[in-house]
Amino acid sequence: MHGWTEIRLSMRELLALALERACYVREPGGQVHGLIYRPFMAWIGAQFGFTCQLIENTPVHASAPAVRPGQALIASVSWEIRDPATHAPRRGGHLVLIHAAHAGTMRFHNPSGYSHNAASATLSLGVFARFHAGRGILVSARA
Repeated sequence: MHGWTEIRLSMRELLALALERACYVREPGGQVHGLIYRPFMAWIGAQFGFTCQLIENTPVHASAPAVRPGQALIASVSWEIRDPATHAPRRGGHLVLIHAAHAGTMRFHNPSGYSHNAASATLSLGVFARFHAGRGILVSARA
């Protein structure tokens, strides 16, 4: 959002707004998890003017090439993606933001990555695909 708009909200403010719009599941103990795609898409479209496309049952080699300047793909992956050597990882349960995909390489932000690869990790399409759940949201900036 910071790269596409002049809006500057803290993570706390964004979370509060997202909870108001039923974009997450809140546990009785107060923990938050499970981004709910459709309410999230409606919220960021209405509040920030982004255009969203739901990606379902689509391998990353088919969805990632859609990422162009002014777009990003929120992709569901296993949190184990931060260690690409993981054998037989699960798929899904964690979100990363793909900001570039070309020549068989994925560049993405991983909020649970290690310090050296959290802001901009790079993996080959084949390795990334092992962690990918086949779903996500293609987000486009305002035209």
